[in-house]
Amino acid sequence: MSGSLLRSALIIASVTSASFAYASTSPLQSTIISFEQQTRPTFVSHGEISKKRAILGEQSLLWKWRAGDILTIKKRIQRYDNKQAKKAFGKKATQVISFWVYNEVPLDQSMTLLLSKQGNNPSEKAINLNFKGWRAFGLSLDSDFEQPVTKELDTVQFVAPTHDSGELFIDRVMFSIDDGRYQWSDYHVKNRMAGHFPEIDFGLPSSLPEATEQQKQALNAVKQKTITLLADSNIRLPALRAKFDDFQIREVEGVIRGRHILTDKQQVIYNSRYLLPEDLEDFKEYAILGKKDQFGIIKHLGYSDLMLDIASRYVKTKDAAERAALSEMYLLMTRHLLDQGFAKGSSLVSTHHWGYSSRGWYSSALLMQDVLEQNDLLPEVYDALLWHAREFKASFDMEIKPQSSNLDYFNTLSRQHLALILLNPDEKERVALVSKFGRFITQALAQTPPSSFDGLRDDGTAYRHMGHYPNYAFHGFDHIAQVIYALHGTEFAVQKPGLDKLKKAMIAGWIYSNPVVPMGISGRHPFDDLSVKRYAQGMKLLAKSYPQLDEELASIYLQIRGLSSKDSAKHFGKTISPATLPEGSWSFNGGAFAVHRHGTQMAFMKGYNDVVWSSEIYTRDNRYGRYQSNGSVHVMPYGKLKQHGYQENGWDWARNPGATGIKVDLDKLESFTRDSLMMYSKEGKSAATSLDQKHTIFSHKHVERKYPHFDPTFRANKHVLATGNMLYMTGNHISNSLSDRDETTETTLFQLATNGSATSININGSLHSDANLNITLTNHDWLIDSNNVGYFLIDVDPVRVIRNVQHSRHNKTKKATQGEFVTAWIDHGVNPTNAHYEYLVVMNATAEEMQQLAQRYQNAARDASEKPGEILETSDNHHLVRVNDLYGYSAFSAAHFTHGVLQNVSQPAQVLAQRLANGNVKLSVSAMDLNLVKEWAYGPTEAPNKPVIIELTLRGKWQMDQAIRHQYRDDTTIVTISSLFGAATEFEIQP
Repeated sequence: MSGSLLRSALIIASVTSASFAYASTSPLQSTIISFEQQTRPTFVSHGEISKKRAILGEQSLLWKWRAGDILTIKKRIQRYDNKQAKKAFGKKATQVISFWVYNEVPLDQSMTLLLSKQGNNPSEKAINLNFKGWRAFGLSLDSDFEQPVTKELDTVQFVAPTHDSGELFIDRVMFSIDDGRYQWSDYHVKNRMAGHFPEIDFGLPSSLPEATEQQKQALNAVKQKTITLLADSNIRLPALRAKFDDFQIREVEGVIRGRHILTDKQQVIYNSRYLLPEDLEDFKEYAILGKKDQFGIIKHLGYSDLMLDIASRYVKTKDAAERAALSEMYLLMTRHLLDQGFAKGSSLVSTHHWGYSSRGWYSSALLMQDVLEQNDLLPEVYDALLWHAREFKASFDMEIKPQSSNLDYFNTLSRQHLALILLNPDEKERVALVSKFGRFITQALAQTPPSSFDGLRDDGTAYRHMGHYPNYAFHGFDHIAQVIYALHGTEFAVQKPGLDKLKKAMIAGWIYSNPVVPMGISGRHPFDDLSVKRYAQGMKLLAKSYPQLDEELASIYLQIRGLSSKDSAKHFGKTISPATLPEGSWSFNGGAFAVHRHGTQMAFMKGYNDVVWSSEIYTRDNRYGRYQSNGSVHVMPYGKLKQHGYQENGWDWARNPGATGIKVDLDKLESFTRDSLMMYSKEGKSAATSLDQKHTIFSHKHVERKYPHFDPTFRANKHVLATGNMLYMTGNHISNSLSDRDETTETTLFQLATNGSATSININGSLHSDANLNITLTNHDWLIDSNNVGYFLIDVDPVRVIRNVQHSRHNKTKKATQGEFVTAWIDHGVNPTNAHYEYLVVMNATAEEMQQLAQRYQNAARDASEKPGEILETSDNHHLVRVNDLYGYSAFSAAHFTHGVLQNVSQPAQVLAQRLANGNVKLSVSAMDLNLVKEWAYGPTEAPNKPVIIELTLRGKWQMDQAIRHQYRDDTTIVTISSLFGAATEFEIQP
């Protein structure tokens, strides 16, 4: 039985009076009034059932009104105030009434919506009828009326305008709980959000000069390159026709019908998982404007993507008949979209996250410009696209602001922005707009935004959601590079400061990926194999967008693509050798992580602090990702995650490599909130400093928050000194006191899937591949995992090594998963007090190398100099380690050290010192605090970032470059360092 028939049967069976109601089983179950039965419901006072137009199902209510008429719907509605809505929804929410109205003749008049108990003391809202087509209205019952709607709501009334007469189609009247941020004001209804999303203002002067011939040629060149970049598919007509037919668009006697179109995010208002069966069946017949359905319910996807595919084929085929057919399909899709309310002045309740759904529409409009012009649709389409882009006003206005470097804009709408202004019908304005656009892109890339606003940082990190986020950045890099390439070679070109900032971010991405992004910065999408290859094409285009080819970018592109120098001429017109994988050490304090690379392996060290979040957890994404940044150290071979043992099936989410955590079950590990969780530390620190891009000291102070299923007594200090192929791993003050009896505190060495093979690991020189491996190791034991990463145990609690089948859950669906793994971890016991560890990780390890290490530590009993590494001093707030001639100082607060050249440090800082053979000392100094200013707990401010001033007291009197501020006091040297955004200062001192 179809949804429409099912609904009709239920309604006919249920309606016994002028009032119709059902008992809602959940506050999130939406109450939907539709008109799919054969006759008008008895609880509706006026109107007739019409098959001419519809949103939900096949019918709507046609109201033929005269001045002052009142259409009444009598239905008891369960009311929820904002507090109750938030409790049910899991985050800021409100109960709304939403409904659809189709107007065939625009009127400069309003009808009035009244909500009341039996018509008494109604809450009212004016609805302007100054439109043609469908419009959606969404109003908060608590917040959008002068007085909140009564708790005993049972009457909905539409009062006709005071003049004239007319017809309105009404459909899908719904009461539901919606996200409290997304009921927007527009030309037709004003609510509490009025003024929140003003229209785009290009700010052009009233008088513009005529375009020169050179500018006309430049505009044409930009347009042709943009079209070439956007027309990136070539699907044949039969396949396009089949997809088009799925949307059921048809025009009969001037009436356009087809599946109802909505954006992915516009599903939220329905709470589809709670819909009644008959409503759900009709809901499934909707179509999504973009290509994603976050709930997995609607199967008719990719409306705007099909528009782009049709347009791409249109510009590529020379067959006149095919072009005519493509043109016809495209025009129907355009008119249907406009008719559905995707028009200027219409908010459709809200179109947030607009770029993801609509980018195909913008791109296709440029490709089909001639067709739109010939059919008098271009002005309406241009106005609609400009109107809906107002969500990104900070970018589309093209006036540089802290908010102007939005990575979502770079990804989803920067190319579309260029396409839009190229559609501007006035040639003088087009020149001015494209010129302003080029300047804006230069500035948006080049600026370092204050606080945690989106944008590119000087250390190579790229901010989205107030933190470094490759999943947004890599897509944004690729698309903004296309924009740069389209403008290249013209007077509108992006200038060197913008090019250089993007180049730095791209190369940084190459450094911290291998080529896949490590789990610590995977955001809410662990195991998705996001790779630097995602923006390889953008890197190629950026290399070609400099005045002369940037050979560094070109060589990296060749390496990423696996191409040889012989291939380079085809891509770059000259012979270039591909880059080798980077080796060395880098600190990225903007993301609280560090990278150390040796050979083809990459060690990734990750923490979090008061301004860098630990992980991004959503209700249905990365729900078990709490420990991603608990001082994790992930040594990754080059290649895809799964081929090296990192797979989601069976993954133990409580055992991230290198991390220290409490082994709680999945129910406790799962996020406690239905809102997003991006945890910051109130007390913890995390930072790194690197010296000569060869050595790094990384530290993380973990102080757990007081949240449900968390242990606020859990503390851990973790340090890594990385040099050569060695990571010297130390941890101390590992304590907690509130764990249950079976919840051990652990530091994971590794967790690797066997992929069903007889994977062997080397333990003290013996290979072990047995399926029931279960062994306990202790001090001076060693092992090499299946990725050739070695672990030498210096001073540790018992280390468990097990091979077994692990049972887990999928991070998004909670579906049960399993897989066979070999896992090793340090068992600190239940509720440890000041536990510690000390071990070495050896990258690209061999058995011979591990045996030599074991021998050195055996010899160290007689000769301490045999030790490659040692802890010289430690407390809860400071730590000093030595590896060969390197000294790594970590100060979580002002600290005094008794060993080495550093005596005192005035601020939380990382200091790495290397004693040279000539008696000199090299130092690298970084602040542990980014010192970002916030106006509120999780919001950025426009106040400029301020450096941290660090005063170092060095033992003895030292000479140094005069650019380094220093003075002498008694037998010490006082050095003053300014560290902005955790940046390091490197300098050398001489006796």
